[in-house]
Amino acid sequence: MKTTVSGFLVVVLLALSGCGAESGPPEFKVLTSDAVVTNALPAIRKVCPGLDKYSAQFSNVRVEQQFRTAILFEVSNSSKIPDAYKAGGHTCFVEIDDEGKNIFIEKMACKSICQDQTTTADGQLKLSLTE
Repeated sequence: MKTTVSGFLVVVLLALSGCGAESGPPEFKVLTSDAVVTNALPAIRKVCPGLDKYSAQFSNVRVEQQFRTAILFEVSNSSKIPDAYKAGGHTCFVEIDDEGKNIFIEKMACKSICQDQTTTADGQLKLSLTE
């Protein structure tokens, strides 16, 4: 009986030990060895606050070499991103210029996610990473 109670207490203590742990604020992460992305990512997160805020809603985050180096991520239809952004079902592209000084975003929904607002500029959004 003592062994059963002791074992039960150990299981309860182990379960409770993770309950109060702070996980910290969400952070947009890209697993890559691409130097352009690795170097630019802190500045991208700074100019695109929505990437950190909604990072848990993204899947299949990856880097592709296209006309520019691009970070891609998918937004599920059931995401918790505001409906006004109309982002569900989109694949977003955050393109980085060769020098890593600017990013470009085309889709309205993806611009809304980046800037965490519904009102965004028409056309291609260009944001400087050096300011």
